[in-house]
Amino acid sequence: MPARRGSLGQRLVALAGLVVIVAVVVGILLAAGLLGSQGGGEGVEEVKLLDPPRSAGQAELEVGPQVGKLAPDFELSDFDGGRHRLSDFRGKAVYLNFWATWCTPCLIELPDIYDLAQRHEGELAVITVNRAQRVGTAREYLQNLPRNDGGNGLSFAVDGMDPNDALYNKYRGLGMPVSVFIDAHGVVTKVYNGLLRLPQMEEAVAMALQSGVGPEATGSTG
Repeated sequence: MPARRGSLGQRLVALAGLVVIVAVVVGILLAAGLLGSQGGGEGVEEVKLLDPPRSAGQAELEVGPQVGKLAPDFELSDFDGGRHRLSDFRGKAVYLNFWATWCTPCLIELPDIYDLAQRHEGELAVITVNRAQRVGTAREYLQNLPRNDGGNGLSFAVDGMDPNDALYNKYRGLGMPVSVFIDAHGVVTKVYNGLLRLPQMEEAVAMALQSGVGPEATGSTG
């Protein structure tokens, strides 16, 4: 009997430890926005997925988040509840970036994206998309994020919200951060999964600007 009691006690201790581990893992996933949907907040509506408009020469072009295809169009809310469409920015190159406050590489990358936007003002629109977090959390994070010039606070053409990861899933994001470069005709020119630094961003923007020159886009970019 004593041996059995000891065995039962050991099992109970092991079970209690397992419960604690599961609780910790669930807490981490919730904090990271990887379990359940916590995003949005007052004034923030869900993302609408749309068919992209087609310009001359694009009638047969496939739609998708891959290089050479028409980028899937969408309408999303910014921090203040304003609604923006990707296609609103036709005529400019677009840098679409998915981020979250729990993403350490995003902390490194976002100040470089801000510098990139300043360098290419007028020819590049940066749309940042927060993944499934509360709007207050996302806003406060960007407002306090250190810039490369020593100041604090970042803002972009669109500070967007993706409350339930609908847009992230549509663009088939893999890991974080995710960067998608789109030319002036709405065609995807480059996709990156993971951390980018400013020189790589400059190369990708140059490719998008080059691809967007001319009256048509045929999806032949590589």
